[in-house]
Amino acid sequence: MTNLSHDDAARLFGTDLIDASALRGLLGADVAAAPPIPFTRDVAETAHRDGCLLIYRVAALADGRPLNLATLAQLTSGRSDGLVAFAAEDAWYLQDATVNAAVPEAGWALVAKEPWRETCNQVYVRGEEALRRRAGDQPWRRRRAPEIVLDTLAYAAARGTHLLADTWDWSSTSSHDGGLLNIGSFKGSGLDVLAYSKAVKHGALGICPTLVAQRS
Repeated sequence: MTNLSHDDAARLFGTDLIDASALRGLLGADVAAAPPIPFTRDVAETAHRDGCLLIYRVAALADGRPLNLATLAQLTSGRSDGLVAFAAEDAWYLQDATVNAAVPEAGWALVAKEPWRETCNQVYVRGEEALRRRAGDQPWRRRRAPEIVLDTLAYAAARGTHLLADTWDWSSTSSHDGGLLNIGSFKGSGLDVLAYSKAVKHGALGICPTLVAQRS
């Protein structure tokens, strides 16, 4: 089955395509050109119908800095547009070595723009079970915390729109004390980062899963 060309992806996803050029709006001019898109047209069309975006992720900057939360916060602190920022009340995660060991999985990825409804208002394990039931034989997974931040801030920088404005995505990244990072409430004050135990649940907290393409 034929993989999606970049032109096909642009026609299908429109502004929901964040390619290397769009990613430079957040990361700067040194993002390398992306490889071919490994998703088939069928997979991409199904994801698009389900409200997903298609993004090219990198794991590090051109100067070698890992693209963890601390690096992403450094990048946003230098901006003056007010659109792309972290909420600054308590940036505890910047000093957490466990949090900052995580970086995005590099490559093309599909990602739900909002939490899957069946994963909301579920404790962590039940949310995971709901994700697996819906995903079936496709390896959709929770995003890592830096993937959530990269995807959300890159989309804001490129498209002028805040995803996760009223919702939260519960990541697979843990803090040093065992909390699982959840990220959202992307208001004018910035993107907020919290950590909850697996027993927490509320209606705006769920999973925006991602499907990362594996090149053959």
